[in-house]
Amino acid sequence: MNPEPVRIREIRPIDAPALRRFYGSLSPESRRLRFFSINAGVSEADSITFCTTDHDHREGFVAVVEGRGGVDEIVGHLCLEPDAGSGSTAEVAIAVADASQGQGIGRRLLAAGLEWAEREGISRLIATMLADNGRIHRLLLGCGRPSRARYLDGGIAEVSIGLGPAAMAA
Repeated sequence: MNPEPVRIREIRPIDAPALRRFYGSLSPESRRLRFFSINAGVSEADSITFCTTDHDHREGFVAVVEGRGGVDEIVGHLCLEPDAGSGSTAEVAIAVADASQGQGIGRRLLAAGLEWAEREGISRLIATMLADNGRIHRLLLGCGRPSRARYLDGGIAEVSIGLGPAAMAA
């Protein structure tokens, strides 16, 4: 449990090294659930990509605590990537540090992402996950927006979250 207060903020290009450390520190199981495979974390190029958003079409949020020397330590990450086939749909993905799970950090990151997506006119968020990732299923389906899950082949599931006025009318 982190004794420091957790802040949610937009990701910045300067966060790339901290984001790489964050993903490298996740347990193999957490990385499997986030990336669908066990890996060593994200590459330097991937961390730079995650941290270089335009804040109009791509966005990212981090949950941070103050680390040594006043430098932010990342304990959670949410990224929103536009769907190439639709200007009104974005993909969402979330990861929270193992020691920080179950403390509402994922919920706070998702709330920031939902607020941004609605402000940008996105009508739907899509999350693709392993079907056995119960925590993310509960988080996304319990976000207070119209949502539905469907199970795809190969142990993969997808959750769709409706946003904006059209979703509220449905």
